[in-house]
Amino acid sequence: MVPSTPDCKQKKFAVICANGIGDALLMMTVAYQLKRGGHIPTLFHDKSAIISPLFDDTISIQNHPPLSHLETVLSSFDFIVLENDHSKRAYFLLTLRNEKKIKNLIVLFPKPSSQFRKTDFLFDPKLPVLTNLTKSCRNALKLKNVTSENGLCLPNQKNYRSYPNRIVIHPSSQDPKRKSWSLPRFLKLAQTLKNQGYFPVFTVSPKERPFFHAIEDSGVDLISLSHLSDLSAYIYASGFFIGNDSGIGHLASNLKIPTLTISGHPKRIRLWRPNWHKGLVVTPLFPLPNFKGIGLAIRENAWSHFISIKRTLKAFNQLKEIA
Repeated sequence: MVPSTPDCKQKKFAVICANGIGDALLMMTVAYQLKRGGHIPTLFHDKSAIISPLFDDTISIQNHPPLSHLETVLSSFDFIVLENDHSKRAYFLLTLRNEKKIKNLIVLFPKPSSQFRKTDFLFDPKLPVLTNLTKSCRNALKLKNVTSENGLCLPNQKNYRSYPNRIVIHPSSQDPKRKSWSLPRFLKLAQTLKNQGYFPVFTVSPKERPFFHAIEDSGVDLISLSHLSDLSAYIYASGFFIGNDSGIGHLASNLKIPTLTISGHPKRIRLWRPNWHKGLVVTPLFPLPNFKGIGLAIRENAWSHFISIKRTLKAFNQLKEIA
């Protein structure tokens, strides 16, 4: 059981998450449920300026302090909730706990670890991260009446899916080799959808745009919005979202937009798939080998070839039926 944890008395919680946009949205669920439980949470994320406009100001979102100041900053909190992302920061905090320099550190482990303690929470790999986080709120943080809400501020609700035939396609990710379906396949998919009467629109960040000139050359629309809140409003007014394993897919799901995710790693995406709203996942039909030692890392380098446009279109049609 958690040491003198989240009881009826108000406590200060530091919620420390990995630096992905998806991680921020997911861990804001923990912060928001703590707030609903009467506590004072602060979310730490290195893209706080990007994330903050998506939420109101009732939960503080701050950049991670440098390692040299981390122990001092966190000493003002009653509890620390850490998403173990195997970063230097996570390793540093686990070391501090082992050395008994900090206490009341509650660690959420996506994978088994020798660092696990009874006060921590280990994810069930068969369940989405969002479901695991709600379970951690109940079991590790002892919160009641837990939901999957994270306090995301919805755009003008009159605009929800007001362009039902518009499909936002996000072809990039943090790890292009391991997580991004090939751009030529995305373009063929978009052209097929366009021929069927849909209005596909690609979106990438302004920094990524120079690497995606082939989209504009193909005659399909491409937008690059500088602010995540603007992209949120654009997705919210669209009918569907198609993308890789990325934070923008989680944002679309969080906005209650039907989401199709393309991934080459069935085991990983089973855990990390978007799960706020109706969505489907397309993966290879069978596990792909990864013989790195002899230069045949098929799962990492060639998985796109094992997900056809035909199968992806079939999955999209299935998504339409349940949306």
